[in-house]
Amino acid sequence: MPKTPAIRNYNFPDADLKQRVDSAILSITRDITDFKKRGVNTATLDALAAKNEAFADLPTDEELLGQKTTATENKDAAATVLKEQIRSIRGMADDKFKGKGLYRSFGFEGMDEMSDNDLHRLGKRVFRVGTSQQANMLANGLTVAVLTALNDATINFDTLIDEQDDAIKARDIAAEIRVNAGNELFDEYSRLCNIGKSIYQDTDEAKYNDYVIESSPAAPPTPPPPATK
Repeated sequence: MPKTPAIRNYNFPDADLKQRVDSAILSITRDITDFKKRGVNTATLDALAAKNEAFADLPTDEELLGQKTTATENKDAAATVLKEQIRSIRGMADDKFKGKGLYRSFGFEGMDEMSDNDLHRLGKRVFRVGTSQQANMLANGLTVAVLTALNDATINFDTLIDEQDDAIKARDIAAEIRVNAGNELFDEYSRLCNIGKSIYQDTDEAKYNDYVIESSPAAPPTPPPPATK
């Protein structure tokens, strides 16, 4: 079964959470004498500040989406090169074997609609069949250099498929790490703000308001959906 994506416990941007925690730390530092009576001390604030900085240093989805997009662009460009190599050999095979079984053994049909995996298999198959028929097709232009270029394009395409897959997985994993870290940070932030509200609810309206966590309806309530190829 697919794993359920991690869900945020807060409905405002991650950048806002960072700044809200910074603000809460300043307020609690100001009010530390009262907070100490509730078990909150400077060590508590140091731990929160460290957690906040670690959260801010996590890669953002925009960064990872950019990496995934670049990997996809590189893979697509490699697919174009591979198709060009295959089309060149297809012309030679058509000239030499048109209407014969040897032409069908290359499996050229439907190349432009193939998935990445099938296109990679096609490149390998055309190289195998072309290598076995290279002597017969030499007069049609199928040289060792042509086959080498095809093999190199096939290997490069395979490498870039893997790089795209890695980028997609890295984005998904980072999204889950970021959501979990944000939730952990928000939980501690909320706990401390609740203590602040309970301290000042009947004594100091201004300080009470410093610990009110306001929602942000314009912000996305959940992390971005998993990336797709």
